[in-house]
Amino acid sequence: MKRFALFFFSLCISFAVFSQTRLDRGDGNLPQRIENMRGDDSRDSLGNRSNQVQSSNSKGIGRTGLTECAGEFAYCGASTCRPTGRTIVVKEDGGKYTRKYPEATCKCPVITKEIAVQNGASLHGFAALNEGNMNGSCRPPSKGTIWSYAAVDIPLFPQESTSPPFKMAQSNLQTCPAGSGTEVNCWNFLCKIDKKPINGAKMATCFCPIGESPLGHPAPSSDGFLTAAGGYYDNPTKACSMYPVGMTEF
Repeated sequence: MKRFALFFFSLCISFAVFSQTRLDRGDGNLPQRIENMRGDDSRDSLGNRSNQVQSSNSKGIGRTGLTECAGEFAYCGASTCRPTGRTIVVKEDGGKYTRKYPEATCKCPVITKEIAVQNGASLHGFAALNEGNMNGSCRPPSKGTIWSYAAVDIPLFPQESTSPPFKMAQSNLQTCPAGSGTEVNCWNFLCKIDKKPINGAKMATCFCPIGESPLGHPAPSSDGFLTAAGGYYDNPTKACSMYPVGMTEF
């Protein structure tokens, strides 16, 4: 179950998705949809390959489907965040309605061609184009901005650590128990590209909702959640109280 859940916030986190894993909440056919998408040669005017799939049993991504977006993207799954004191309007259920959440700002590495090559992967991520605050396109709305996507084949990327502040490392998952903190969702949200790298890593500042699940609904406050944030801290569990990007544990 943990392996499958990781896909949703590898919007963060780069973990493998295994097709034999089943979601008890949401869309249990997602792995097959990803495989179908990879075999679909249809592309839009930007060269983005897409395959929209409907599901009456799922929330958020199930009704929106997934789109494969080429090019650089922000990846927040090992990041902690800070509340801004503002609210952020979030699209849910394929854009059918919106919901307001407390807003957080998160420092996230940008997945570049060089990082993709190090992972033996192509440079692309997966997005739900009518979720988060996306507007139906992989194209960022303005110069200096970038979207935060999910991926299934980037296990090695710059991650927060005690020292240096970010370093290239394999994703390192932990479970935050109920009551230890509140998760943040950064999948399908807009980010600003930072002018200066951190420890050689190209970075972006992303604006994300506190307390939303990547599945497109409020995350139950009574549940624990999974995160790769804190994996390279001296005290990894400290990250649980630092608004980490995560995924509610089923």
